[in-house]
Amino acid sequence: MTEALRVRRLGERGPVVALIHGWGWDSRVLAPLAEALSAHAQVVLPDLPGYGLNRDRRCADFDACVDLLASTVPDADSLVGWSLGGLLAIAWAARAPVRRLALVGASPRFMQAADWPLGMAEERFHAFADGVREDARKTRTRFAALAALGDSDARSVRATLAAWVDDLPPTDDALVASLDWLSQRDERAALNQLECPVALLHGEQDQVIAAGAARAAAEQAGAAWMPVPGAAHLPWRPEAADRLARWLVGGRDGGVA
Repeated sequence: MTEALRVRRLGERGPVVALIHGWGWDSRVLAPLAEALSAHAQVVLPDLPGYGLNRDRRCADFDACVDLLASTVPDADSLVGWSLGGLLAIAWAARAPVRRLALVGASPRFMQAADWPLGMAEERFHAFADGVREDARKTRTRFAALAALGDSDARSVRATLAAWVDDLPPTDDALVASLDWLSQRDERAALNQLECPVALLHGEQDQVIAAGAARAAAEQAGAAWMPVPGAAHLPWRPEAADRLARWLVGGRDGGVA
């Protein structure tokens, strides 16, 4: 049996919510969101293979990583995925029954396509990927600047990301592999076929994944759309995080039980 991933945990009561981080940083970057959710739920934060607590772990491919996540938190009631974590969360929800799924700063397809014009252009993506292979730390720093761009509290966003640039940095292999997932995966069909309620919480100023792409995904999937004015790629303002928490653990009206 495959050994479970190491995780961080917050909260002592309520449903189990698995919170999945994105590219470049481990689950500590999600601390503000996790703390808000932990007032209403038991939050489990697995670090992806090659990241943080699991820097010594590897997974063969995207599907193997999804299986590993699902086996690590088999009692997950709901899933929340940020950025790249959104792709993993969609695939996880398609394989295992969960009550609710939330995508934060995420969309089901990262790359631009003929029928998905709001994704990232190939030239821009490949320039970024080349930078990772040449100097991973410098490229992560550039990503931090992009993630903060347009945010009304950009200084705080940059500080959040800068705090962990050199503390347990992800392995180069993990960075390259997870970039490949962003380049190759298209989870639109899986998202549209999910039977559980879905919500997309997204910063209106996001320069990494355009808010328009996330909104289009929400419309296609019949999902709840939760825009966050003034926020960029890290949209967990206290009021937005609280709204998401209420949607995750509440009833149809989003109220906390």
